[in-house]
Amino acid sequence: HAILEILLPHFVSQKSGKIVFVSSLASLISMPTAKAYASSKRALNAYAEALHYKYKKEGIQIITLLPGFIQSELTDKNKFKMPFLLSTKDGVKIMKRAIDKNKRSYVFPLRFYLIISLLRLLPQFLRERIVNSIN
Repeated sequence: HAILEILLPHFVSQKSGKIVFVSSLASLISMPTAKAYASSKRALNAYAEALHYKYKKEGIQIITLLPGFIQSELTDKNKFKMPFLLSTKDGVKIMKRAIDKNKRSYVFPLRFYLIISLLRLLPQFLRERIVNSIN
């Protein structure tokens, strides 16, 4: 937030700029094993969306990336299965491509996003049963 307070006036005066937030597909579904992580990423999505609404007319692009699992020091500590785990190199390539295309929001990998989207469409009792069977 402090860095944005410094950058935004410059971007506004230039009528251009690009701010990229790295969120997570975890922000789209609640899992008991990632409560704090998912909720912080969900808050980041809301913050980025608010900035988008505020600064779009100023020519400032707000991009939110929502990756699935990407190999990192954080994922190395996970003790659970990570579907569609991407290498760091592949994850960075995908993020760069999304940024270059000026996507407002970009989710990947698509297969993982589709599974999460389908889970979110299920009735609460059924989603609970599935989530509890995973954890």
